[in-house]
Amino acid sequence: MGFSGKTLRLTAVLALICIAATLSAGCIGVANPTPNQAMVRENLIFLDPDYVDANFIWNLLLDPNSYDQELINAVDSWLSPTDPVIELGAGVGILSTYINDKLAIPSQQVSVEPNPYLQPSLEKTKSYNEASYTIVPKAVAYGEDNVTMSVSSTILKNRIIEDSMFVETITVPATTVQQIADDANFAGNITLVMNIVGSEYDVIVNEAEFLKNNVSTIIAAVYTSGKNTPETFATRLGYLGFTEKSRAEDTNGGYMVMVFQKTE
Repeated sequence: MGFSGKTLRLTAVLALICIAATLSAGCIGVANPTPNQAMVRENLIFLDPDYVDANFIWNLLLDPNSYDQELINAVDSWLSPTDPVIELGAGVGILSTYINDKLAIPSQQVSVEPNPYLQPSLEKTKSYNEASYTIVPKAVAYGEDNVTMSVSSTILKNRIIEDSMFVETITVPATTVQQIADDANFAGNITLVMNIVGSEYDVIVNEAEFLKNNVSTIIAAVYTSGKNTPETFATRLGYLGFTEKSRAEDTNGGYMVMVFQKTE
């Protein structure tokens, strides 16, 4: 005896409800009890669904350890636990918290995130995991006290831009890597981690002398943007006495993760 159309529709709806309940209950081992949290590399990450794209959240729930895998590999291989860390582009704190777990003195980490829509998630992630990094709610930029940046819930597309009527923008205070280091009393041997969607080139151009004298390791997601390419980035850092140690392309092809260390 066949099923009626009404019965089939009801069965389909019930199946979808069961799948959603299974995912939200964490029964497949990748999700926590609520959909605004994900367990990523043993850290509980808060993801505010009002400000973080739903596709991003579900991708983390279904495959949490694939996010920023190349940056994670670079941190595993090249981060010195005894050196202070400045992280630019903290997002919701996935990499921030992972780094903090590795430091001998966890308070010697500053994580910078200019997007005010992501900062509450970053704060909660820090609190959930009893992390000790300092959050700086500013953008690293040069020549002005405040900058305009685009804001996006996809996390990966926030960047400093000219005023535009075509994208959502917000004005945020500006700072520099040197100012961040001075405020934190970091005197040298700094590890600089950058995931700032093209602005990494501006950092090495504008703060060359500071990097040369105070930074020992640079881990950067290098995006091709204008004059910036992995090759020009490596050349610039070579002028400052840094040697490239590794590079790995993001699995989605969006950027190259590069590691540099000060030449002895």
